[in-house]
Amino acid sequence: MKHIIRLIVCFSLFGSVELSAQPKQLPDSIRIEIPDHRAIVTVELRKYSSDKSILTDFPKELKQLVDKIKSSLSESDRSTPKVVEVNYSTDQDAPYDYNLIIKDQTDPSTKLKVNNESVVELLPPGWDMVIRSAKSSITIYVPDINRLEELTTVDFNPVVSFLDVHPETIRHERMGIISRLILQQGKVESAQVSHRYPYDMLGLQAGVGVGLLQDKWYPEFNFTTAFYFSNRYRKNVQRIAAMYELKVFPARSTEGAYLIEPTSFISLSYGLNFNKERPRWNAFGMGLMVNNRSDLFTGKTMKLFFETDIGNPKLNIIPEFYLTEDYKKSLFGIKLTYKF
Repeated sequence: MKHIIRLIVCFSLFGSVELSAQPKQLPDSIRIEIPDHRAIVTVELRKYSSDKSILTDFPKELKQLVDKIKSSLSESDRSTPKVVEVNYSTDQDAPYDYNLIIKDQTDPSTKLKVNNESVVELLPPGWDMVIRSAKSSITIYVPDINRLEELTTVDFNPVVSFLDVHPETIRHERMGIISRLILQQGKVESAQVSHRYPYDMLGLQAGVGVGLLQDKWYPEFNFTTAFYFSNRYRKNVQRIAAMYELKVFPARSTEGAYLIEPTSFISLSYGLNFNKERPRWNAFGMGLMVNNRSDLFTGKTMKLFFETDIGNPKLNIIPEFYLTEDYKKSLFGIKLTYKF
């Protein structure tokens, strides 16, 4: 018991240990190299299976943008490297509205990628373009505006046909796609397709609380180990947690002296996070009493509980339903806990 208390105090002083990852809104990445036009197109999608039409519609969309770009520049301006940004509106009532920004490259440079002392990619100064929308981000590199215009005639259906039947594309929904394809003469000549890991996490957390059971107020110390399971956007949506709880009930002896009656439970819970802005867990769990010196419980004792935060991820209010005296007698309690 002393070692467990020391461990809880240690975590209380130094905080919790939890692995985390930044959310990724566009987990599917498709890099398409097109040697015929000396172009590289990287398409990042929210979900390939439902958004792949963005790939097939890309040439038509690009043609409209190229026409706008050409009408905005003089002949001499078209011959110099440019940076083009297109940001589509996130307003659902105006999804086709966009802002188009054309800038001169302030510091044109040649980009090299070296692998094992060999140059595997060399990109001279050219046109860099990015097209952003709610469901995608498309990055384009071409040497000049003429090559950019040629891209409007490229058929991307072979890319979609290839990915639709690739084993990595149809893997578990929680995994994003990472792919690199070479599209040449209307065919996918070579490809590398893999997947992202879903970024599940492990959390170790200590906490304290105060509870009321029948007419007794008591402090509580707890230690939790939790496994967090994320979706394809690296958002934690499920949690399985194991918890050790030490409840310290105050009492008085027949002589009037104050006593401490510790009681401990080991619990297991399953939680879901429905909140889009921040993790807000709602969990249901069950615990078994493993040590008891209190007169509130006798015989085999278990508890059922529901956990939810109260607007702060560190504060949780937890109603508890106890079955004691070999599960024949019921008690109701409630507690407020704080996680470090």
